[in-house]
Amino acid sequence: MTDMVEALGPTGMSSDESEVDEATGLITYRVRRRLWRAKVCRNRLIVIDKDLNRTNGLGGARPGNPPRLRVRDPRATVSTRTPKVGCAKNFYSKVWLENLRGNRVIEALKMKPAKDLGNLQVEE
Repeated sequence: MTDMVEALGPTGMSSDESEVDEATGLITYRVRRRLWRAKVCRNRLIVIDKDLNRTNGLGGARPGNPPRLRVRDPRATVSTRTPKVGCAKNFYSKVWLENLRGNRVIEALKMKPAKDLGNLQVEE
């Protein structure tokens, strides 16, 4: 998974929209959808988000800010950021690629050969 995250880099990550829950006063971050990114990548990023290491090696609280509460919603806002160039072919959504117009646009992605990402099941 680390290879995938490194390949996607900051440009391949979703951005968030923050909102304050009026009932609790807590800030919630809604994940913007990246239509170009394949579901297999999204599923792996969900696993990473859920792996919150809240304690240090001695069992005490980790320093720094607590993890963000990130909410994924299929109706969430679509990110307007451009897709990451140079990812493995299977990092891009097949549906998104099929809807691109013209070979030049596809060539501009500079896709690399597909990478084996293994089989990972994600509970949603």
